[in-house]
Amino acid sequence: MDDMPGALVLSDVKADLFKSMSHPARVLILEMLVEGPVAVSRLRDDTGLEASNLSQHLGILRRQRLVIPSRKDGRLFYELSCSDVSGVLEAAGGLLGSAGLLSAASR
Repeated sequence: MDDMPGALVLSDVKADLFKSMSHPARVLILEMLVEGPVAVSRLRDDTGLEASNLSQHLGILRRQRLVIPSRKDGRLFYELSCSDVSGVLEAAGGLLGSAGLLSAASR
């Protein structure tokens, strides 16, 4: 990998980022966090994921630095690491909408 040109290395890093967002549960989690910090208990309830499964998904998002954890009053919360994450989600929605894929998927 040391022989790879910079652009190819950057492409590889970007691919890893998109892989981390490639699961429907992780997209749902990210979309829930667009409005601000959300308690893990609410993430679990609203996604329907088992605690261990939710933890795995959050771990993947944390490793890619898409979300950050915090504690308040003894409760664990997650929030988006920056507004660029919500921009990626919006761009995906725009691409799907402009391609007519959203309406086709709902049929």
